[in-house]
Parts: sequence; structure tokens; C-alpha cells
Amino acid sequence: MPEILEPYFKASRQREGQLTLDWKQLELFSVFQPIVSFSHSRVIAHEALLRASAPLGNMVAPPDIFDRAQGLEDLLWLDRATRLMHIVNASHSTSPGWFFLNLHPALFGSLLDSDYSDVADAMGTFAGLAPAKFVIEIVEEDITDHVRFEEGVTRMRELGFGVALDDFGAGHSNFDRVWKIRPDVVKLDRSFAVRAESDRAMRRLLPQIAGILHEAGTLVLLEGIETLDQARIAMDANIDFGQGWYFGRPAKQPVSDVFSVKPCMDAVWNEQSLRANQSWDERERVMAPYLKAIWIAAQRVALGETLEQASSSYLDLPHVACLYMLDETGRQIGTNLNAPTSHKRRVMLGLGHMEGARWSRRAYFIRAMREPGKAQTTRPYLSVATGNICVTVSIQVLINDRPVVLCGDVDWDTLEAEALP
Repeated sequence: MPEILEPYFKASRQREGQLTLDWKQLELFSVFQPIVSFSHSRVIAHEALLRASAPLGNMVAPPDIFDRAQGLEDLLWLDRATRLMHIVNASHSTSPGWFFLNLHPALFGSLLDSDYSDVADAMGTFAGLAPAKFVIEIVEEDITDHVRFEEGVTRMRELGFGVALDDFGAGHSNFDRVWKIRPDVVKLDRSFAVRAESDRAMRRLLPQIAGILHEAGTLVLLEGIETLDQARIAMDANIDFGQGWYFGRPAKQPVSDVFSVKPCMDAVWNEQSLRANQSWDERERVMAPYLKAIWIAAQRVALGETLEQASSSYLDLPHVACLYMLDETGRQIGTNLNAPTSHKRRVMLGLGHMEGARWSRRAYFIRAMREPGKAQTTRPYLSVATGNICVTVSIQVLINDRPVVLCGDVDWDTLEAEALP
């Protein structure tokens, strides 16, 4: 055993084939929870988690374990001893893939200590595992010294560890931190899984969050997945990895059969395919009247009617917000025609479609110009004109040999709540 590791082995002992620690009248031990890749339908990693039992066998919550540490030196010993315990226990596993290890926020300064690399190297050498096998999870919420934090992350990378930003979306997490430290993985807080299951707005937002994180060059993991529906929502959002009780509860041994999650992954894929097809069919069904109505209005305008004269086929439909017209540069011609039942949900954002406003960067204009005569529809988005979540139907026609685009906004929140399952 390397001499530098001896202080962290003094309290250890073997129990049921696993290394444990005796510390402050607690028995500390490792458990491992599988992390799956949706695309590969297999276990690709495990998170090593700390557990503790009191003398009478009662379990002690992890935050209460660290609360028993007296001062930074005590905390540093506990952190290193438990990490060594996790690494040794992981080395006994035949499971391939990575192991995620947590780092206490108060210890980022220790990453810059002169002996840190020696301790880290000794742990890996002793267990026969390379640093690249491990991903260090960091939580930024309690960090106050941001410069030292970023220096610590740089140090971890120099030592060969992967970096994961944990609990993103909880507390003070923000995208600025992602841009600066460029983690290999961002772990979305479990609250996303819970909220997305019952909140349509969160289900719309989740793919956008995943997309931004992918643009920043990081993979995305959703924690706390406990149901088939939550797993499907994560897959729909183009999230890379999943973790939670649906795939496997924490256990003392890592999963040896990486394809053991195949039954639940097959169920997710089957559900996702079924729901995706149903969702597409339902969306086509509910949007069909609006696409037909905008097409009819366009033909009437092309034959010489004014927008007001041609608007009835569209404005009389339920959930309609407004109708308006753009020239070939995307500039608005006249003001919008509001449906009798339309409303502005947010006063600040309800600016209306003002004459001369330019909408050429919007998808509804670009698509209509690319496919003349074919009615188009957008994904739901927040309209700066109405302040509502809406979809826009649009179509290009010729008036006096000049292309114009008719656009109609539909209040998506009310339509979705009433017409979609």
C-alpha cells in the first residue's frame, strides 16, 4: 500500500467483500447507482454514493454525515477516505464504463494543495484504475470563491478526471458557469423529471435546455427518473443519459450486466415511438382547420379581396389570436386583425403586430417563402406580439405578382389544453 494512503486506510475494514469505514460511531459504505445511455440502451456508468449506518442499524442521511466533521481538516480526511473507499470498491466490479464521484463544495481549495495529485495518483494506481475512469461531480451552489473554483476544475482536468456539473437547475445554477468550466456532463436536477411529467410548459422547455447545453459542448443527464413517463419525456427532450429508480436503485455492487436495463429501455423506446406518432397525428389533426383556413384566406386575398374581407374563414375559429400580412422582406403590411376572443396574457409583452415591424427572421416567414402556396405551422413559442405561447400558421401567395405572406397566430396553451391528450 502506498504510504501516502495509509492515513485513509486506518479506519477501514472488509465487510461482505466490500471496503467500509468506521468513523465517529458510524459505519460508512459505498452504494452504486447505474446511469444509462438512451441511445445505447445500456448502463454506461455508475454514481458512487456514500451511505452510513448508526450502531443500532439506523441509516444516517449523507448531509448529516458531513455535518459531523469538525473543521476543514476533518472534512478533507472524510472526503479522501470515502473517495478511496469508492474507488477500491469500484475496482472489484466487472462493469465497464465510468464512475461518478462527488466532491464536497468546501474542498475545492484542496484541489490546489501540493499533495492532491500525489494522493489522486496513488488511489488510481492502488486500485488499478486510470483517472479517465472517473468523473468528479461538482455543485456550484455553495461556491463563493469563483476564481478558486474554476482553478480547481482546471486542476481536475490536468489530472485526467472528467467533470460533471451536478444539480443544474436547482439553487444558483446558471448557464454562465457552463460556458466557463465546460463540463463533460451536466446533470439536470431531479425536479425537472417531476415537473415535466405534469407540466406541459416544462416539457416544452426541457428540449430547449438540453439543446443549449449541447451547443455549449456538454452531454446532458437527467436525474431522479422514477417512471416510464419521465424516461420517455427525457428521451423526447434529446437528453443523453438517465439516472433514477426506474433504471436501478443504489446497490452495494455495480451492475455487472450492462444490458440488464434492456427491458425497461425497450419499454421506453416503445412508449416514445408510440407517443411520438400519436403526438404527430394529434398535432396534425388539431392544426388542420387553421392550415385550411389560412389557405382559403390567402386565395381570397390573391383574388383581390382585402385582408379584412378574407379574414372570416380564419378569425372565426376558436383559439385564434390574430391575422396579419408581411411583404417579401418580412415587413408587416398594416396592423394585425385580432380575433374577437383573443387576449393578451402579459401586458409587457403584448406589443401587437405593428405596421412596419419586421418578422423576416421568424420560422413562419422563412418556411412560407421557401414553399410558396403551401400552408406552414411552427413549433410553440412565446409571441412578443401577444405575450402568449402560440403557434403561427403561414402561407405565401402573389398579389399583383409580388409575394406576400399571410400569418395567423393561434393561442397554443388553450388549444393544447382543450384538444390534446
